[in-house]
Amino acid sequence: MGYIDLHIHTTASDGTQDPDELVKEILERGISHFSVTDHDSIDHVAQTAKLAKENNLKFIPGCEISVMYESQELHILTYGVDLDDHALHAILADNMQIREDHNNALIRYVCTQIPQISFEDYRDYEDDRKRGGWKSINYLVERGAVKDLGEFFDLIKDFGTPLTFKPHYDVLPRLKALGYPLVLAHPPAYFKGERLSEAWLDELRVLGISGIECYSPYFKHPEDSNYYIDYCKKHRMQITCGSDYHGRFIITRHLATPSKRPEDLMIKGLDFL
Repeated sequence: MGYIDLHIHTTASDGTQDPDELVKEILERGISHFSVTDHDSIDHVAQTAKLAKENNLKFIPGCEISVMYESQELHILTYGVDLDDHALHAILADNMQIREDHNNALIRYVCTQIPQISFEDYRDYEDDRKRGGWKSINYLVERGAVKDLGEFFDLIKDFGTPLTFKPHYDVLPRLKALGYPLVLAHPPAYFKGERLSEAWLDELRVLGISGIECYSPYFKHPEDSNYYIDYCKKHRMQITCGSDYHGRFIITRHLATPSKRPEDLMIKGLDFL
């Protein structure tokens, strides 16, 4: 078997590659098992599944769903998604509307600070999805309001209204009831990289989390990764690996990094096409 990567983004959210470009690179990197997990979107799942089948690759359809734990945004990798699941579509549509409303409010705020920016100009702006990111950041960079992603996040802080999704205790049970394996993405991304307590992980597990992304570029020390591996083994949860690849949008991340093979993980319950 080749490598496995279960956390990849395309132009359906904030990546820079369409499915054709992505699958070509997957073949070049020697990946045999993979998933596309765009933020709150399954728009490219069908096309990627078709390409995977044509190239004898093992593919599991997925998406990355945002929820809130109090004031902390959590990302939940959701696997085996059914493209005809109306209940799932409703959850994704809610999140996309929340994101769009926040972006619109942010741009209206910027308009009060920078006279040459107008909401009408933003509304008519045609975003090039292969740049990666979102329409709001690409617009502000192109208009000279911010230089990069760091300044964009600083602007959101100045705006004072954080992007807020629905609470974890609302969304996780709904996804669990739909029968989807739910994996907590990149644990070090939350709460300033502190290890998440077993009690906190227990709460998520009861609500529906069935696995943890124990191998991720977010881990800086092996012992931190091992902490989550031990927790998963104790509770017979999935142990997954993902690069959180965005193509050229985040140049420090690469496919199949960390480099793991399916036999290195615990992925029982994840059904590949």
